[in-house]
Amino acid sequence: MTENRMAPKRGSFFSRTAILITVLVLLSFPITYFIPLATGSKSFTLLRHLHGLAFFSWIGLYLFQTLLVRKGNLRLHRELGIAGVALAGAILPLGLWQTVTSAGERQAKGLAQPFEFSIYNLVDMLVFSVAFGWGIFEATRRIEWHRRLMFVAALNLFGPAFSRIVFLVPLPYPWLDMAPNLVADTLLIALALYDRKRLGSIHPVTLWAALVLIPLHAVEPLIARSQFWTTIAPVLFGFS
Repeated sequence: MTENRMAPKRGSFFSRTAILITVLVLLSFPITYFIPLATGSKSFTLLRHLHGLAFFSWIGLYLFQTLLVRKGNLRLHRELGIAGVALAGAILPLGLWQTVTSAGERQAKGLAQPFEFSIYNLVDMLVFSVAFGWGIFEATRRIEWHRRLMFVAALNLFGPAFSRIVFLVPLPYPWLDMAPNLVADTLLIALALYDRKRLGSIHPVTLWAALVLIPLHAVEPLIARSQFWTTIAPVLFGFS
């Protein structure tokens, strides 16, 4: 059986979860971005607009790419991969720039821990970079690895976006801080169940992503408020 005929069946999990991720991302921003932007109740810097545009574009492209695979249009899928690389190349510097800018804004306001949230941004960018870069490397070598690495990359954009919804829920520390990424990690569990059904065992990418990311996301809030992070973060981001 040809790869094109198999692609729609194989890609169903990834296209369905991509739809779910896209819908939840869009539902995460009305209060903090779309409504204030439409009503003019809040102004945003050009950096925030560019960061948001690159972010939404990558998520939208990821959804479109999974739908192309599901339909068996692998040729267009491969051609559009170049656009994904370009967007990833924009997300990373824009994300770092936004991280430094936001930390500076919090410091200017006199907040006690202006770099607390910076660790989440840093970890998300590092994981996204590794997963995406590795996924591109595997694109023409091991397609099942490629799919799962891109899935992991998407989850590391979804978690921060979903925090806009989670932060509306009155959860105590540290549950509130770890909840957005742990919600995203539930999709890793879904992927593991899919792997067992489809492949007969959990794929190595799925297994190692779960073993690394879930514990990391659980301890991030503790690191974020630690003396260690408070000391090194200003140096790391060029504030001292």
